[in-house]
Amino acid sequence: MACLLAVTSSVVHAEDTPQESSSINAGLNLRTDLGAHPLRIDLGWRTQNTDLLLVLDPMFWTDGQSSSDLIFGWRFQNRVQPIIGWRMHSIKLPEGRQLQQNLLAGVALDLPTFFDNKLRGQWGFELATTLVKHGANLPAETISFASARHYLDLVNFGMFARFDFHIPLGTK
Repeated sequence: MACLLAVTSSVVHAEDTPQESSSINAGLNLRTDLGAHPLRIDLGWRTQNTDLLLVLDPMFWTDGQSSSDLIFGWRFQNRVQPIIGWRMHSIKLPEGRQLQQNLLAGVALDLPTFFDNKLRGQWGFELATTLVKHGANLPAETISFASARHYLDLVNFGMFARFDFHIPLGTK
């Protein structure tokens, strides 16, 4: 009975408090994917159900490789967020720069929030598929499913954790 009262009071309290209509956010993006640097920076805009993120690579100076993501996520049931996006990957080669275009798909789960919803986190899985490689005086290459040899190196699977600081733009 005590658990039911606690849940009911927290739901009633959440409905009485104003919810933010949108916010801008910035934070860190940590990942296990071997196709991108492990530490990246998130900049984004969030509404109650959607996220739009630009992910930048501050470690480009370490090896001449950089990647930037544009990610869209739709949150449902307040915790689960399917994501889709595009990654532009640039790799320094002796002949010049090779560009790789990647399609991103995954799912993120919201972590508990802190400091009155200003510090938020997400943990999730992501599939990055290289659709096209071009540049550096090499022939353009697109993904092919003719055999496993043609696509296994072009598909990366990884986990990520995001920790963002949010600045509310208004309440409703």
